[in-house]
Amino acid sequence: MARNRSLDGDVNVAEEILDGAMRLFNELGYDATSIRDLAEASGISSSTLYHHYKNKQEILYTGLRRFMENFNKVIIPVLQNLDESPTERVMHASRLHIELSIERAMELRHVRQFKASLTEQQLQDLLDMQWDYQGALKDVIKIGCASGEFTVADLGLTTMAIMDMLNGVRGWYSSLGPMSMDEITNYYAGLVRKTLSPA
Repeated sequence: MARNRSLDGDVNVAEEILDGAMRLFNELGYDATSIRDLAEASGISSSTLYHHYKNKQEILYTGLRRFMENFNKVIIPVLQNLDESPTERVMHASRLHIELSIERAMELRHVRQFKASLTEQQLQDLLDMQWDYQGALKDVIKIGCASGEFTVADLGLTTMAIMDMLNGVRGWYSSLGPMSMDEITNYYAGLVRKTLSPA
């Protein structure tokens, strides 16, 4: 019988539920994963799970939101760091983007399918966080253009192209591949630099 771990002061049950849920959603699919599956994955009862989250949809949304919040918390300050040049900021952020995307790939692998299971408001909240990151990237590219470091024909399209390029890595990356993570992140940071400074 599952133990009621919600009273364990040294265990963050809510976080463990999210960790197990994102793994199961990716392995089994959101629709095929039951509340009982989610509870068992965390070693708790279904009633304990409902103490932390009201339903499966809230668990999905909270898991995706957690990733976006953590992602932005790490990368946006890098893009806004006035102690580095626009080039340094963009290249640093590009490396971090890939590293975090690979490290947390489980939370992102089926994100497009997951979105169909969220409410309009939940989707909008996640989209707003995406726009926060994209806006920070766009701002530093604009600063780089003004200083002469960057040359781009269309600021908005270039920003989206860089995001698409960086997001694409998690779709094919394998730790068994011929290149190390450092080699990949450095290569892509170089591609981003060439995109912004083609000369």
